[in-house]
Amino acid sequence: MKVDLIYYTGMESSDPYYAAKLLAFTKNTRLNMTPGSLGEFMNKGEAEIDEELDYMSKTIKTALEFIDVTFLIQGISRSTAQQITRTRIAVFQMQSQRVSDISSAGWDSKGEVFDAFFEQSVENYSSMVEDGMPLEDAREIMPVGIHCNLVAKYNFRSAIDLIRARESARVQGPYREVALQMKQQILQAWPWAHFFFRDESQLAYDMLGEALEEIKGSGAVYKGTAGKVAKAIDLLKGSKA
Repeated sequence: MKVDLIYYTGMESSDPYYAAKLLAFTKNTRLNMTPGSLGEFMNKGEAEIDEELDYMSKTIKTALEFIDVTFLIQGISRSTAQQITRTRIAVFQMQSQRVSDISSAGWDSKGEVFDAFFEQSVENYSSMVEDGMPLEDAREIMPVGIHCNLVAKYNFRSAIDLIRARESARVQGPYREVALQMKQQILQAWPWAHFFFRDESQLAYDMLGEALEEIKGSGAVYKGTAGKVAKAIDLLKGSKA
């Protein structure tokens, strides 16, 4: 199974921060809605845009829906593809078994007995197709483990949500591998995207620590607002232990 990022916002641009600058602009339009400000953001330096991205990663994520990523997923089992496509957070096109001959399609080996049953199914399918049976009828005997190809387009927000949910070790192996490869491909195209894959509980922990430093000079840290912040830090620390 292989995942390739075949298109992303800004792919045609020589500026690797093109999509990041578009994100920063869309976030800024909530405060200053002027068309000319897009050009201003396109002229900003990477350090300045990084500050915007750092802020955006800690607030409402709706602006992330303005940029897209499109993946080609090859050699994935039909059953895993069905898991991916049943969650309607993307636009999908799956390889059709109705119009394409899948006699040469592969599968993920799971041992001699498994492979023997699979080979027999493929042989039976091929024989029926050679005898003139329509592909749409012959496909009915193929196991759901047969490989297929899938194209999936996500907006950046949906891609992040998917990857966060599916990179867990509890997720079925092939689906987790798809999520991990998606993340790797995004970070290769958009190195700045690391801001949005950070551990959010760690971000909250760090922000509370900064807030505590700002307010603890006003009194004891075991009571009042400072005390509440300190207690929240301890609770997060306990959950991370």
